[in-house]
Amino acid sequence: MEYLSLGKIVDSFGIDGTIKIYSTTSFGSKRYKEGSKVFLVNPLNQEMKECEVVKYRHSGFFDFVKFVEFNNPEEIKELKGYEIQVIKDNKDLNKGEYFYSDLRGCRVVDDKDNELGIVKEVEEFPAQITLRVSRKGNRDFFVPFIKEFIKNVNISDKTIVINVIEGLL
Repeated sequence: MEYLSLGKIVDSFGIDGTIKIYSTTSFGSKRYKEGSKVFLVNPLNQEMKECEVVKYRHSGFFDFVKFVEFNNPEEIKELKGYEIQVIKDNKDLNKGEYFYSDLRGCRVVDDKDNELGIVKEVEEFPAQITLRVSRKGNRDFFVPFIKEFIKNVNISDKTIVINVIEGLL
């Protein structure tokens, strides 16, 4: 089974056991619906604890989530640094949408199938989502994940065809 990361536990928030999470998901309101199940993953031994969402809110870079299993700040102290994960399910995606984890490791090629590099990371900048592409013997380059640059994404072949403009590489 494959999992997606939603963020990392920073601390407790308030006195009712609400957890403050540094968010790494763009779909918090969908992932943290009341009654949803998520997993808290111990960074030391990868042990997973399933938890049920009671309520959710987002502010800035943080998600604030109350789970059934925790009712006071003392219970949260040992959870600092834990990662929040959900089971990856492709049915959550619409046509033309991709999980960041699916894009990492893809070959990046031009329209003549010349290999330009491998997607190292998917980064969120204020203007748009951007692919960080690593190249052997050269510095990484960045490709905005927008239709003007991305011609085709084939997740099954792990290949992304891009439009190369002057100055990109």
